[in-house]
Amino acid sequence: MRQTTTMKRTAVKSPAPQNRFETPLARTAFLKEDFNQKVAEKAYELYLARGCENGHDVEDWIQAEQIVRGS
Repeated sequence: MRQTTTMKRTAVKSPAPQNRFETPLARTAFLKEDFNQKVAEKAYELYLARGCENGHDVEDWIQAEQIVRGS
């Protein structure tokens, strides 16, 4: 008679991340939010420096992105 053995399978659970920086996707999202916030602040500074003249929002945003990126 053939004897079979069964093994109990247990899932190995990794601990949950302690903060949002431990998962790459969460870190990327946070960095993007941070970048967008800095660009928005810089674009607003450019708007104020122009004397609050309307109609240049896209130009201000693009210039602010370049400034924040350092290029």
